[in-house]
Amino acid sequence: MAISKNIFYSFLYISFTLPIFSFAEDVTIITHDFPSKTEKWGENQIGGIAGEIISQAFKHKNITFKIIWEPWIRAQEDCLANTDSKSFIIPFTRNPDREKKYIWVSKIYNADTVFISYKGTKPINSLQEVKNKKIGVMLATSYETFLLNQKLMKQNIISVPKDSQNVKALEEKTIDAWYTSVIGALSFLKEQKLNIDYYTFGNKIDTEENYIATTKKTSEKLISKVKQAIESFKKTPQYSAIVRKYTGKNP
Repeated sequence: MAISKNIFYSFLYISFTLPIFSFAEDVTIITHDFPSKTEKWGENQIGGIAGEIISQAFKHKNITFKIIWEPWIRAQEDCLANTDSKSFIIPFTRNPDREKKYIWVSKIYNADTVFISYKGTKPINSLQEVKNKKIGVMLATSYETFLLNQKLMKQNIISVPKDSQNVKALEEKTIDAWYTSVIGALSFLKEQKLNIDYYTFGNKIDTEENYIATTKKTSEKLISKVKQAIESFKKTPQYSAIVRKYTGKNP
């Protein structure tokens, strides 16, 4: 009888634990809900230019993944910690400040950045034109890092956790311009049902390269698998269609 009970309990253990291991995802994607870049479409569904590219690239190569949505600062911290040794972050701009901390697996897309001012003011078309102006920017982003590296007066760079605060500051004229990507700004303004005609987009200031990145804790085998999936997908007409959808330009 004791032997039978042991067999029974062993069977139950195996029945309940095996499915958990069998269905463990290959990759963990850590990100933040950025308009038109990484949008939360549903349970473990991600849209936006980065989200669509990653989802389709992984689908084509049968790579399973789970998504963790976090505030952007925490997302970067958790990717660096990489406690499960399979964490990747998107969309992540490659720059000198981040270069040595991460492994830059594959470039996903390029994004143009601009200064956006409010109606009734002149467009800001260059860095030289913002030297004595107050500029709003999202905290802990590549946009903030870029501005800080331009030898602008730090007190004139107003960093906030949400872009809604930058839009409000523009309207209240407590900042002269908002620095961000064209993709993100257009999507955010449309999402908030704001009149885009009230906002003036200056000339392109920079073109950022946005990557999927991870750390040395991730195995070379998994890094190679993810890279091959994305690089292969970038050669398809579907990739070009996604980029055109969000940027209006061919890759």
